[in-house]
Amino acid sequence: MAGRIPDQFIDELLARTDITDVVASRITLKKTGQNYSALCPFHNEKSPSFSLNPNKQFYYCFGCGAGGNAISFVMEHDHLDFVEAIEVLAKDAGMEVPREQGVPDRYEQNSELLKRLSECATYFQEQLTQSPHKDKARHYLANDRGLTGQIAKVYGLGFAPPGWDNLLKKLGTRAEQQEQLLQGGMLIEKKEQAGHYYDRFRDRIMFPIRDTRGRVIAFGGRAFGDEKPKYLNSPETPVFHKNLELYGLYEAKQNTTTLDHIIVVEGYMDVIVLAQYGITNAVATLGTSVNSQHFKKLFKLVDKVTLCFDGDKAGRAAAIRGLEATLPVIQNGKQVRFLFLPEGEDPDSLVRKEGAEGFQNLLEDSSSLAHVLFEHARSLVTLADEEGEAQFTQNAMSLIQSIPAEATLRSLLIKQLSEQSGLSSDTLAAAAPVPKQYDHSQSNQYAPQTPDNNHYDDYGYNQMDDGYAPQGYDDAGYQPYPDDGQMVPAQTTQSKKPGFNNKGFKGKKGQGQWKGKGKWQDQETFAPLSMQPKLERIAHATLCILMHPAIAQEVDVPDPLLSGDTPDRQAFSRVWRYFSKHPSHNTGHFLVQEKNQALLETVYALLNHPDATTKQKITNAKQEVEDWITLQSEALGLNSSIQRLKSRGNDAIKNPETQQELRALMDQLRKKKSK
Repeated sequence: MAGRIPDQFIDELLARTDITDVVASRITLKKTGQNYSALCPFHNEKSPSFSLNPNKQFYYCFGCGAGGNAISFVMEHDHLDFVEAIEVLAKDAGMEVPREQGVPDRYEQNSELLKRLSECATYFQEQLTQSPHKDKARHYLANDRGLTGQIAKVYGLGFAPPGWDNLLKKLGTRAEQQEQLLQGGMLIEKKEQAGHYYDRFRDRIMFPIRDTRGRVIAFGGRAFGDEKPKYLNSPETPVFHKNLELYGLYEAKQNTTTLDHIIVVEGYMDVIVLAQYGITNAVATLGTSVNSQHFKKLFKLVDKVTLCFDGDKAGRAAAIRGLEATLPVIQNGKQVRFLFLPEGEDPDSLVRKEGAEGFQNLLEDSSSLAHVLFEHARSLVTLADEEGEAQFTQNAMSLIQSIPAEATLRSLLIKQLSEQSGLSSDTLAAAAPVPKQYDHSQSNQYAPQTPDNNHYDDYGYNQMDDGYAPQGYDDAGYQPYPDDGQMVPAQTTQSKKPGFNNKGFKGKKGQGQWKGKGKWQDQETFAPLSMQPKLERIAHATLCILMHPAIAQEVDVPDPLLSGDTPDRQAFSRVWRYFSKHPSHNTGHFLVQEKNQALLETVYALLNHPDATTKQKITNAKQEVEDWITLQSEALGLNSSIQRLKSRGNDAIKNPETQQELRALMDQLRKKKSK
């Protein structure tokens, strides 16, 4: 499989795919007017708030903010990445996904390396039944750790027998194989003998580390006795970056029926033992603290993440690192909780003692992010007086300041801090210290898109090479307009609608998020849709084209009207240019291909405005656009004249030509005023 997926294929696939069929094959739809409604599959609800528009090929949930087209629905519902969703839809449509010749992605470039690593995994598994030392390994797994053969098979456990070159002799008989094994971290070159190698993993239980597609990319090895290190991981390689990967994530996706919650633990064995007890949604970091990239990866899959730590000092310190990592990337509709285990316990030992039900009960009683944040801010205070309270407030605000401004959690925490400190929210914001500069390079949201930091590790595929990275889905998502006033948000709701701002329309989304999900306990009152801001004429013109794309080819737009730095003008220019070039495309095609997130936000707000419903039904959309063009062209001429006259200065008024131009300008102004 080589190169990127051609643009034309994506267009054709969307044209052949009916979103109604795609959604109806996964959830139950009910016809409501021109649209369909359903209970949203992305959050728990009792009354339908999920709306599907078959004419525009979009869906939208007024309860949680989920929205998009057929591709995004399959991605989210089936827990697939962008390319996998394309492959599913193509298969259903009887189409084969083509690939353009070009620069191969990272995994294609290292296909032979991945093949060697897969062979290593098979070799280690075989040693559990074939090695002369197999009894030692099998006894450890079955008796010492209480693992069944079935769970060992699910996680692909193996055994690296004692000896210096068992793997080398088995899989590295040729020079190129040795080079690949060395590159994959499976061999170590002898310092005193260049070109001579020995096995990195010897006399250890082996844990294959898989990417989200199930490909083996690295290993962890556990010593039997007191050898150091107790756990040995593969080094960094072209296909493995430990700061980006999570052990057991692939297995969690495969073995959890409804994956909406992930538990982050500290060790491989914790993950495996929890799975043996039926808790299949646990993952582990790979010898590093949980970081922002981990959270971004998990937020793509689930709404709730629970960090599970030992209750000792080290566990508390790890919790604070997790807190600091999640704050810069927290999103509306996402929830992070903290479970501190009793002294001397880890998930492995605790689930054996309490059972699955007991462990689940502990999860239910876990601490909220807000609780841990305020508790940590309080723990740093040494004075039990007014100065101490001031320090606590500063500590808390320093943490809160690192939360994205558009995240609802930020406002809620400031409100809670206001209640605790007695200071108003405005006072807290004004007096807040400069927030700690967290390492945002730990998050793909902030890191530059270099070859080493593309979207490989989110899905195991080079999305940047593909040309259709799911940015349009992950960061913003489409919010269709209401159909004849149906499915509008209630005036008061028990669950906060992520993405709806205090004016009742879809505002800027949380970072790294294309939809919001989940529930909030607080009530919030929304302004009725009739109170939404009135759209400018340029926005009405843009909506006309979005609702009736064919008119873009029928109207001529002067070049000066296609420039400007305001969001509305940029949106009009981009939308008109796109549909002028692609007259057969619909709005779904535009949203799939547009990668400018700021521009997308402007378009989403328009499409979610009630006026969009009106624009869909009007028959004079072309005339409305032409009227705006005429008006703007006239205004542009007047403005140019005014600026030109101003630039000449007062002395120029004595010039006959200037006087004539001024008289003409005054006539134009009088005519404009009389209209």
